[in-house]
Amino acid sequence: MKNKKDGFTLIEMVVTVSLLSIATAATVPMITRNRWQGDVNTYAYKLESGLLDLKAKLGKQKTSCLIEFPTAYSFQTPDNLVEFSQGSSGNTTTMQCCNSEISQLANDPDCSTGAPGYSLSTLTGREQDNLRIVQYESTPTSKAVRVAVSTTKFGFTPPGTTLNSDQISFLICHERSLSEDDSTTCLPGSNKLAIRCVQIDGAGEVSNGLWKLEEPTSAISSGSCQTT
Repeated sequence: MKNKKDGFTLIEMVVTVSLLSIATAATVPMITRNRWQGDVNTYAYKLESGLLDLKAKLGKQKTSCLIEFPTAYSFQTPDNLVEFSQGSSGNTTTMQCCNSEISQLANDPDCSTGAPGYSLSTLTGREQDNLRIVQYESTPTSKAVRVAVSTTKFGFTPPGTTLNSDQISFLICHERSLSEDDSTTCLPGSNKLAIRCVQIDGAGEVSNGLWKLEEPTSAISSGSCQTT
């Protein structure tokens, strides 16, 4: 009786290696895209949570705030647009807030100017009084995404209702979705990545969703936030 040989033949090994190479080539890009999309989704949830927290603090402190962004539909690094507590040199967003206490401490009886919401503690002496849009700034996720807003000016009044009847959407994309020709433009579907959005309406309701364009080739400003 012949002894049966164990192990693989050369042909079997070549076929196995080829199949593994094909599987790896197909899987690695998908895993990478999922990680990139995960960064976008995570930051959208952080932004949503931050807006909900801001709304709650405004109601508790009976504070009104007016936020002014430098430009609309221009994708910027978060520290240049919504993470203004870090004092980034490129950040020109303003967030002026006022209530009866701030009015008295700032000698602003008509609340015509107010005080920066992210540094209210310099007036009140209470660190917890500081206000921000994103609670945890300068995180690894924030360094991987870009953010844009749909309007340059938006106001909040307690208990979270807004000073106007409009709404504002925050658009979040991954840096891998940026146009090669314009670093302030994100291309929907680029690298198969979606643009997420967080929206707050005139009643102070906050929602999270996907930014959808009227047509695939339409300008980013033509889209709307399809909330989930």
